[in-house]
Amino acid sequence: MAPSRLSAIVEEQRGHLFPWVAVFYASGIGLYFSLPVEPGGLAWGLTGTLAAALAGALLTRWRGRTLPVAALFVLLGLLVAGARTSMVAEPVLGFRYYGPIEGRVIGIDRSASDKVRLTLDRVVLAD
Repeated sequence: MAPSRLSAIVEEQRGHLFPWVAVFYASGIGLYFSLPVEPGGLAWGLTGTLAAALAGALLTRWRGRTLPVAALFVLLGLLVAGARTSMVAEPVLGFRYYGPIEGRVIGIDRSASDKVRLTLDRVVLAD
């Protein structure tokens, strides 16, 4: 679909665009969860800078443009999903560990491969 045609479709929705904010925001969240790897600090910095620049441009020059607003909400959804994921992340070993592990079992469940998975609290490794 040509950008001019897409712009024409969006402009036809003028006056009824507020419900689309949730769609664009959710698209950004979905984009985050479709990434194959967790973005690094540089990628988050660039995304935040792009979102801030886009918001600044919308406030000054592009007032009334719908496609830049849609892009801004996609970027905001992406940033919020990444921030929330970082806030609730649990510590994970960054290396392979072979040896005794001590801890208190606080949960037992099955992984996606149907293996038994234990969740431990107060973990102590031998090394």
